[in-house]
Amino acid sequence: MDWQPCDSSAVTAYRHRDGVLDLVFTDADTYYSYPCSDLLFEDFLAAPSKGRFVNGVLKPHAAELGWTPTPRPRHA
Repeated sequence: MDWQPCDSSAVTAYRHRDGVLDLVFTDADTYYSYPCSDLLFEDFLAAPSKGRFVNGVLKPHAAELGWTPTPRPRHA
């Protein structure tokens, strides 16, 4: 999936692929990857605040799985 623009003050773009949600935040042109099922991705899309969803759901979910998101250059 190609990068999709995101109408959010926290997230500039996203892509969902193979159980992973990649997010580009507004403060940098790097992206972070989070484990994300199709159902969780649907919840992300429906969330009224993407930033709150990331902080309240995705980050805790990743931590529970022992997943540490690391920044990667978006245009590498």
